[in-house]
Amino acid sequence: MAGTNEDADKNAILLMSFLLDISTNHLSLDLSDGLPEIFKVKPDIRLHLRGDDYEFMSWGDPISTDKFSRELPRRKSLEFIVNNLYGHYYFAFYDRADRKVITGNSLFSILPLYYCEWSESGSGSKRIMMSENAFTLASHLGKKSFSKRFLLESMLFNYPLFNHSAVDGIKLLPSNSGIIADRNGAKILKHTSVEKLFGQHNILSVEPSRKKDGINLAPARKEAETMVEIFLQETKKYLPEQDYYTALTGGFDGRTLTAVGLYHKRPFSGFCFGTASSLDLNVARLVSSKAGISFFGIDLNEDYVKHHSLESGKEFIQRSSGSGTFSRAHYLYASKLLAGKTDCIVTGNFGSEIFRAMHVPGVMISPNLHAVFSSENHEEACRKVKNSIAMQWLNQSEMQSEWEELRSDIAELPCFRSEYRDLSRNMQFYIFVFEEIFRKYFGAEMISQYGILRNRTPFLDIDFLRELMKTGFAGIHSEFFENNPVKRYKGQVLYAHIIRKAFPVLGRLPLDRGYRPDDLLSIRGLPGIVRGYIQKELRKRNSAPDPNRVKNSWEFNRNYYESLPVNELLFNHGKISHLRNQGFTDNHAMVYSMIYVDNYLNSK
Repeated sequence: MAGTNEDADKNAILLMSFLLDISTNHLSLDLSDGLPEIFKVKPDIRLHLRGDDYEFMSWGDPISTDKFSRELPRRKSLEFIVNNLYGHYYFAFYDRADRKVITGNSLFSILPLYYCEWSESGSGSKRIMMSENAFTLASHLGKKSFSKRFLLESMLFNYPLFNHSAVDGIKLLPSNSGIIADRNGAKILKHTSVEKLFGQHNILSVEPSRKKDGINLAPARKEAETMVEIFLQETKKYLPEQDYYTALTGGFDGRTLTAVGLYHKRPFSGFCFGTASSLDLNVARLVSSKAGISFFGIDLNEDYVKHHSLESGKEFIQRSSGSGTFSRAHYLYASKLLAGKTDCIVTGNFGSEIFRAMHVPGVMISPNLHAVFSSENHEEACRKVKNSIAMQWLNQSEMQSEWEELRSDIAELPCFRSEYRDLSRNMQFYIFVFEEIFRKYFGAEMISQYGILRNRTPFLDIDFLRELMKTGFAGIHSEFFENNPVKRYKGQVLYAHIIRKAFPVLGRLPLDRGYRPDDLLSIRGLPGIVRGYIQKELRKRNSAPDPNRVKNSWEFNRNYYESLPVNELLFNHGKISHLRNQGFTDNHAMVYSMIYVDNYLNSK
């Protein structure tokens, strides 16, 4: 494991890239004498702590506290680091006494860490190379082969279900895990089991109970008051003391964080993107006006479609290592515009998924994923997936071994593992939500912003989550895919309580749903909720909105994507050809994004 800085490529056990140009950012780990090379070449380090017997570096967006700095020298462990350093980041810790390096990413692994390991010819020693981007790592290693397993999972589930990357030979570090390297070699260690956060089945009924004298909401209010105080306290650390921007839409997540920012008297503005007529943009503008904060509306107009959507779409795919599609180009476009105004945004990512039971199959939860968790057993699940429409986009005769491997791995999902049999189906599903969906779906967005903006997500705060999971306000305590609108409203009640405490004016303004947050807090609001629900359902039936210009962008760019060569060893060319005369669907986004990845790798 010895090595020198001049000969890092030959002797490194750990190489990490921090920018897209990996050739200028090699970091090597040398445990022979002195400080490891990884600590001598410093990229954009945001936290650097050192003592006589340790050194710690973190990059990305670590949010530290006095407790972390004070106790790290004594509690030198992977578990302590990820549970006490907040935000989304990468880190490396060197323990001089034990001559050990611990490295990894933050809790829930939202920012991905890819790695490749192999044994050195003749020496028997192991080498590991790591990067936040699989394509960057592949380029450095000279790897070009598109992973059939990655392709299969992406086509079936809208993102890779397990830990395969788009490139053969490169893996994704498992969720909630780190890599420990010492004189005995390197190993992957899991540091957090999500199910242990769920606590007891303390189901709080937040639905009103009828009594002779009317409605009794006292139990819900008492629990809500406690959770409001915890949320206000724990999320304060995510709000910068210098100017930042909060994501505002027509929903609860952004409005709640806007109220919290005002409560803590932080200097911030609101932002939202969409077409000029989109409901999100117009509601957000109204909220900003009433709150007295400045607002930046990002108009996804014809200029965006014609001059930015194609390159932003391709770059989103590249930055997300192929786990995201071009249909999310607007996120990257908006991030670059915001970067001219701030280096930090606060978003409501994860909020709705934590508070309300996930219940609508779509891009985030594919029909096949829903089918798997709805199945009584492993055999039924695999039969549904194998016979799904999504399978038809692939050349199945070339995917037999990959399918058998996937079939075997599906048996390891929480819904089929014996140690989780005592949990409800919804809790089993939420293990997967926290460990995989969050990092595979939201992670694609956030890694695409890496190096452009810091995206802070207060709803994912671990200290808040530990307390929330003990109450009925958490989505884990709902029924699996709960569709009853009355029961689903419980997932919005805590938002309303936070807004009323933090900045009451925002509770009296309508949401995109047509009702107000305050309507959830008394029986007098019931007519408004019913009216809003009816209006929302009518909008779904009577319109086909395109607020983010996804369909418009596809029509403008389809000639480019349809001109890409289709690898018939991987794809069902005949099936794909039928897409040419159809209007935009989610199939277009996934199929042509995967075709783009195949061509992108072949061009490297």
